[in-house]
Amino acid sequence: MKLPRHYSGLRASTRFLLTTFLITWPAWWLNAALTSAGIIEYSSPIGTALHTAGVFGPTVAGLSLIPGGFTLKRGLAFTFGGLRRSLPWTAAFLVVPLALLTAASDGLAEGFSPISAMGAFLAALMVSGGNEELGWRAVLEPELERRIPIFAACLATGAIWGLWHLPLWFTQGAGRETAPFPAFVALAVLLSFWLSALYRAGGCAFSCHLLHALANTLIGVLSLSSISLVMAAVLALTGLSLAAFRRRLPIKEV
Repeated sequence: MKLPRHYSGLRASTRFLLTTFLITWPAWWLNAALTSAGIIEYSSPIGTALHTAGVFGPTVAGLSLIPGGFTLKRGLAFTFGGLRRSLPWTAAFLVVPLALLTAASDGLAEGFSPISAMGAFLAALMVSGGNEELGWRAVLEPELERRIPIFAACLATGAIWGLWHLPLWFTQGAGRETAPFPAFVALAVLLSFWLSALYRAGGCAFSCHLLHALANTLIGVLSLSSISLVMAAVLALTGLSLAAFRRRLPIKEV
């Protein structure tokens, strides 16, 4: 991975974005080219390896920017710091969507059992979503908030986060072909608002790990049928986020 000559002198947000995209996009665009040409399948070992390597772009970028450099102790503190004071907010942000979206569904989607749904959640937590929060929420958003208003920072983070996923729309077998990309970006902005509120309420990246993984899992494993209850979940999380932003920690404490 080639970095600019004066990389260490750039803003932390710029370094984060350069590192993230230089890890993710080469892997994901290569996967897109190989699957589109029929050389490999997305679910093949090579396709899985390329996708997984790209997923960890924000994680690696976030950990690389820990003040003083990465060590195991600093990495654990960076991930789990603030967990105790975040527990009430974390519980609320997890219970609300879980209860309302479960009520909005006809149960688990075809092919899922309670055990496989739990497996999907653990996978989302560790390697396909939650792990990204060490970058997007723990590094990029606070850095942007130092220079622009908080809601503009949420919008920018969500839009960049959505754009980061773009190669998946060109990857055969990734399952994104039928989802309009602008709608996905809008969803990323909304989810960014919720995740940012949770992070700023308690300052714990792992809390965002949990919410991100839960959101990915519920969308994937539930057979949603009640639009009104889905909208109720959206409104409830938005209201909860506004309450969390009102008591947000100062940036220096985050």
